[in-house]
Amino acid sequence: MNTNKIKTFAKKARIILLKGVQQRMAYWGIDKHSNITEDVTPVSGGYMFRGEVYNDHTVPKKWQNLKSALARHTVDDIIEEAAYTWFNRLIAIKILSKNGYIDPVYEYVSDELKDPVILHKARKGDTGKLRDDEKKILNQYLVDNSDEEAFALLLTAYCRNQKLLNRVFGHIDDYTELLLPNNLLSSGGIIELLNDSDAIEEEDYKEVELIGWLYQFYISDKKDEVFASFKKKKKARPEDIPAVTQIFTPKWIVKYMVENTVGRIWLDKHPDSPIRNEMKYFVEPSDKENYNPEPIIDDITQLTLLDPAVGSGHILVVGFDLIMKMYKEEGYSTRNAVESIIKNNLYGLDIDDRAAQLANFAVLIKAASYYPDILNSDIMPNVYSFPEAANFTQGEIYRFLDEDAKQYADELEWALKELNQGKNIGSALILNLKNDVIDVIKKHYYTLKEKVSKDELDIEEQIIYTKIKPFIDILMTLSSKYHSVVTNPPYMGQKNMN
Repeated sequence: MNTNKIKTFAKKARIILLKGVQQRMAYWGIDKHSNITEDVTPVSGGYMFRGEVYNDHTVPKKWQNLKSALARHTVDDIIEEAAYTWFNRLIAIKILSKNGYIDPVYEYVSDELKDPVILHKARKGDTGKLRDDEKKILNQYLVDNSDEEAFALLLTAYCRNQKLLNRVFGHIDDYTELLLPNNLLSSGGIIELLNDSDAIEEEDYKEVELIGWLYQFYISDKKDEVFASFKKKKKARPEDIPAVTQIFTPKWIVKYMVENTVGRIWLDKHPDSPIRNEMKYFVEPSDKENYNPEPIIDDITQLTLLDPAVGSGHILVVGFDLIMKMYKEEGYSTRNAVESIIKNNLYGLDIDDRAAQLANFAVLIKAASYYPDILNSDIMPNVYSFPEAANFTQGEIYRFLDEDAKQYADELEWALKELNQGKNIGSALILNLKNDVIDVIKKHYYTLKEKVSKDELDIEEQIIYTKIKPFIDILMTLSSKYHSVVTNPPYMGQKNMN
């Protein structure tokens, strides 16, 4: 893997996408100071914008979401987020395609016919899972030879309908769809870069490490910008922390850490395990003959590994491989082992939404290398990012807990307020909730989750569940204990902290 080439590629991709998103912000009438000079007006079956009527009824809601985001974040932060969100999706599609998990999407039909596969198919009548209204719009684009607009519509619809992309990177029906660059197919554009660049070799796409390297290199320019601000005595905002603290850890260091935690716990339980001979970086006890520890696990499903600053998930991926060997030694089938590792063994937290998404994706791709059908299931890793701050009313908390648990409302309300600092403090946040409080919260959370799986939530419950779920996921992860904690801690000196 040529990391120098990958770095050049990732930095170039960021510049292209940032420029494209900036142009979309200008189109929607938003300047660099968050001033909005245009507005979207809902009309029957669509919306009006700049004096023109458009027949896309989904835009007004996305527009309101964009305006709401502008009230909470700077324009630059939103541009950065949208650009990186699209980079994540495009890279994920490429990795899935190169590994044979999905059919080609935006790859060129051939070297001679530089036409994205998805657009080429649409011209032949294969439009995938487009809605009826989208098909009408697409047909008009094709008649008018508006390839850019047609491709953007097809790509957006593909991301919306691809279950894995939705599970990992979130539903696309939000404002990032409005900010998809409209010059995707242009000479020097992102699709040309993704298809023509020789920065990533065919075999690189088989390596889960690629995700981590791309992540670090993509944000390297942002990192330089933030470090430059430190020299001007500025402090790191919560939005800046990911860029200056994300460093991809080389594989041998990760293996050293995982083998001497997860591996040691296993050998304490199974001292004669042949896995010992496969752990190159395992350090034997100095007094091996007299080393006779009491095992701290009874079963492989109990061996938990947490990375509290998970980044792109490299530690969890290496942990997956090692724990898989343990499951095989215990006689598990490949399918049962893969599903159990994701459900029971691996956990991760991060302050950066994009990092947590990539970590989830990395774990699933690693799982798919053993059992490809895992990508078609609803199983998701226990990897979470700290949510944006939100206020919960007493009524919402009472509704979540129900009548029999209102005595715990004050403690839950306190914990939710503490978690509003999650984007800033991350997993250093200490909640210290009592066990009975945690048990009650878990009980009510899992009750709602079960109702979701059966589609039994009423409207009020759905609203509360959607709002509180990200907080409860973090709360339960922070409040649990783990047999092994392995991390490459964020590197930022105290003088730069806010």
